[in-house]
Amino acid sequence: MKLTMEDLSKKTVMELKSYAKKNNIDLFGVTTKLEILEVIASFHPNDPKAEETKEEKKQKESEKVALYSTRNIHWNGLGNLSVGYNIVSKEASEQMITHKCVRIASPQEVASYYGK
Repeated sequence: MKLTMEDLSKKTVMELKSYAKKNNIDLFGVTTKLEILEVIASFHPNDPKAEETKEEKKQKESEKVALYSTRNIHWNGLGNLSVGYNIVSKEASEQMITHKCVRIASPQEVASYYGK
């Protein structure tokens, strides 16, 4: 039976260590309850909040924007653009189009470039 993070937060340190061992979670030598909970949370797939976050990330990733860049550009934390057409997330595109060498490419423009 998988426990929720709320249930796990009510457990003692020894119970948490036991849970981690049963579920093959390496605690990396942490000893305090808070640290153990943080490690378990990073491996815990059935946390409803984590699942919502994964779904939100998938939805955001599905919202892609085509950009055209006239230069190779790198943004720390955002990624790279190569010369030509690039497909990026909507959030990243909002910052990337502020560069003078980057513009939004229409779907028709990208399709005609790739012969579709």
